[in-house]
Amino acid sequence: MFKNLSLKMKFTVIMVIVGFLANLTVAVGAFYYIQRFKKKELMHEANMVLFAEKSARDYTSNELRPAVMKATNKFVMQAESATFVALGQAKLLKKFLPNYIYSEPTLSPLNLKNRANPFQENIIDRFKSNPSLKSDSGYHKFSGISYFYVMKPVVAKQGCMICHGNPNNNSPITQAIVKKYGDTHGWHWKVGTVVGALSVFVPTKYMDKAALKNSIIIGVAIFVLPFLAFIVALFFINKVIIKPIHDMTKLAEDVSVGKSNEDFKVKGNDEIGALAKSFNRLKKSYLKAVQLLAERSKERDK
Repeated sequence: MFKNLSLKMKFTVIMVIVGFLANLTVAVGAFYYIQRFKKKELMHEANMVLFAEKSARDYTSNELRPAVMKATNKFVMQAESATFVALGQAKLLKKFLPNYIYSEPTLSPLNLKNRANPFQENIIDRFKSNPSLKSDSGYHKFSGISYFYVMKPVVAKQGCMICHGNPNNNSPITQAIVKKYGDTHGWHWKVGTVVGALSVFVPTKYMDKAALKNSIIIGVAIFVLPFLAFIVALFFINKVIIKPIHDMTKLAEDVSVGKSNEDFKVKGNDEIGALAKSFNRLKKSYLKAVQLLAERSKERDK
């Protein structure tokens, strides 16, 4: 491949191959880093919403519900249902974050609007089969929009039995719930079992745009700038290394055929300079040898 190429072309080909492989390696690493950073940011955003909603649920279950029950002994949906409060807060939050989706998919909910779809059911079943799994996240696309989701399991607690225990309980709260939702679904939960999940879907389009912008910037930095640097480097390599060698070769050819008797100009103390000094010494030895041969030839002729 390199046998018939000039020294300049050899330098160019080697630099292009090595540079391309190096830049490709950096580009792959940069792409991996950008995707990892994007996922990390999406995870952070989703968890922010998820923790806010979970805080509303915990406050309702631990503080608000006991206080309301003690004061009224009645079922007040807006104050005693953790799901109702969390979803209500999510509805208000949607005014500020319209593209974020918070839901509480449940396998057997009182309100059928909260029934898990097949995708959510699959993840909830995964939580049920693997109790050590505390969350699930990834990318999912529906309605033509790409989302990053985070889901955490909801485990039934003793407090949940107030609304999801036995529908035949004659307590005012139970009967109020039966009257509102019926007694065919959302009942007979078992304490300690996974019954649903807290779910947040964050749109990826904003982070995708940011990732694309960063990829373009990195692409320019990796390929365009090094290419310009390569052109500049090639110019100086040609001027400092290739051209002196080329001139020395031309002068050597001229000396060998008797067209020139000049010394090669030494412009530095590097390897090229050392080669030039060696060439000049060789040239002097060559011319002296030619002169001696010419003198001996004249003597023989005499």
